[in-house]
Amino acid sequence: MITKDDLLTTFAEVTEAHGCFFSKYVVATFVLYCCIRNAKGHDVAIASRNVDDPEFAASVVLNAPAHLSHNGPTIFEIPSNAYGFTHAMAVPSTYHGLLSHNANRTNLFLCIPIFRCEFSGNESFKEFDSSAHHIVGIYNWHRTREPKISVYFDNPRTGGGTYKKGAIVRLGVLIAEIDNLSGVSDGFIEITNYRNEVIEVLSPAEGHYVLIRNRQDEEAMDRARLVAAVETFTTV
Repeated sequence: MITKDDLLTTFAEVTEAHGCFFSKYVVATFVLYCCIRNAKGHDVAIASRNVDDPEFAASVVLNAPAHLSHNGPTIFEIPSNAYGFTHAMAVPSTYHGLLSHNANRTNLFLCIPIFRCEFSGNESFKEFDSSAHHIVGIYNWHRTREPKISVYFDNPRTGGGTYKKGAIVRLGVLIAEIDNLSGVSDGFIEITNYRNEVIEVLSPAEGHYVLIRNRQDEEAMDRARLVAAVETFTTV
């Protein structure tokens, strides 16, 4: 269990409120605000860059389930809030570096407020680490949502493409590849969302696209309709 004395070895000051410990760590470019709660058999924490909101922080850790997985993420719902987050994802100590020098951190879970579409909840450490470093600003509570998107594509015109297992990309990158595909009749884009659902995009002629659902249901559409459909597919 993480104690107040443990926290004082890392933070200059620790306060208590809402049944939690609160502290902050000041570095040259930002302030990291932390909230930690002792729960039965484990500890839960939440952290943010430059946002000091103890009420919201406490509401997240107090809603964490009693049983959390040491093998991977656990996603749970949180109360409505000013940031628009719908869920939080608790990851075990092997997934995060909070209090990395503390000997009692083995059972410390980091709770990350999320938009549901940002993670599937089945991420390995490697997948989570890559997303947290390159796509989702997990400590930024004012971020724009970045849905989890895996793309497998081939574009003979540009020479771009991925291996069949796909690559995790930002939504903006996917939209750019949709534009690049326009009129490339022998190219394709296969898109997998956070629910592990798949759609495919073809472009038989410039400015014309075909969206394929369920591997067989084809619908012709222009760019605007296609982009709207893709955004809905990846975020809802």
